[in-house]
Amino acid sequence: MRSSHRKSRNGCRECKQRHKKCDESSPICRNCSITNRSCSYRHTRPSYRPFGTKSAAKPLPPSLSAVSSLTQCVTQEWRAQSYSLGHLELLHHFESRGIEETSMLPVPKSTRRLMMQCGLTNPYLMDQILALSAAHMSTIHQGQQQVFRNKATELQTRALTLFNRSELGISKQNSCSWFLYASLLGLQVMFETLQSRNFDSFLDQLATYFPVHRGVHAVVRKSWPTIKDIVEEIVGQKDLAEARGLGKRRPQECDDIISLVNECDLEESDKAVCLEAIELLQWTFELHRINPRTQFQVSFTIAWSILVPARFGEMLRQRIPEALTILSFYAVLLHRLHQFWVFGDSGRFLIQSISTYLGAPWAQWLIWPKEQLNAGWSTSRIYPTTFTRTNDCNRVG
Repeated sequence: MRSSHRKSRNGCRECKQRHKKCDESSPICRNCSITNRSCSYRHTRPSYRPFGTKSAAKPLPPSLSAVSSLTQCVTQEWRAQSYSLGHLELLHHFESRGIEETSMLPVPKSTRRLMMQCGLTNPYLMDQILALSAAHMSTIHQGQQQVFRNKATELQTRALTLFNRSELGISKQNSCSWFLYASLLGLQVMFETLQSRNFDSFLDQLATYFPVHRGVHAVVRKSWPTIKDIVEEIVGQKDLAEARGLGKRRPQECDDIISLVNECDLEESDKAVCLEAIELLQWTFELHRINPRTQFQVSFTIAWSILVPARFGEMLRQRIPEALTILSFYAVLLHRLHQFWVFGDSGRFLIQSISTYLGAPWAQWLIWPKEQLNAGWSTSRIYPTTFTRTNDCNRVG
């Protein structure tokens, strides 16, 4: 009788050469991680998938429905991919623009290395890296903006196609790839949304924007023990919760909009949503103060979109004035970081558009955001002017 197979059939090259049983963890197996060896699965994965070996699909959180699910991709899918010299140009751009603090992707070098390592074993992540690179190139090549925007969309779609073929739920082995892919997809969707210069179109696009960012939140929450160190390195803050208490000893940018929400006639559930969004926003302002490096401020600003309640995005789409007012205060952060290519002049656009849309009844609540458009960000200018409320929370028809 034939004996059972004791060794890993699809293990990495190093384990096979050393006749060790591989746990097949990707991108680095346990044996290679312990012995600090270079781990590679190239030419060790099967070139076919036997029939009847599909594993049962695991249900994902509802907030991930906008981006489906992610999984590891095998060599067969790599062979189906088509890459040209144009893709190599995009990859080179991604690698070469990571030096400056205000680069296309301001993350630590170690995170970029991990991103590339995961991308080389997961085609959906590689395609998303190239898509983001194409989106960035659309902002710096005059006369070719639409060409690169089209390429970004094409690569994003191809990544989503692989994304939608997944059979597995999130696991310890693929959580890094899940997180990196969801984060890059969220960044590209943010760029596409903030590119709009029609206020109605912008609000309509939030139907995609916030669900994708909620997907990022779901991935982070489910895989936190594995990706905790990566996230903390990206944001440059070891104890993010600790920063929430620091602002209580300083003037608060959001004091006036807290008063606005507390005194308005929203339902209590929506008031709670707005207050949570304001608390997160004040926390973001405080993180900007305690860590002034642009690299980290960009991450903090993006994080607000990921952490706000799902209902808040729906309130914005419904053009609820209180939610729009909160968004105008968030737009101050976007304006301060206008040199980051994803944000651009979206902060100015949003503050001016919200002010025009809400009109005179809400003008007093927008005094500080409008002042910040011309402020030099000195300490004396970053805090809102306290004023006495003269009218009720009248709604815009």
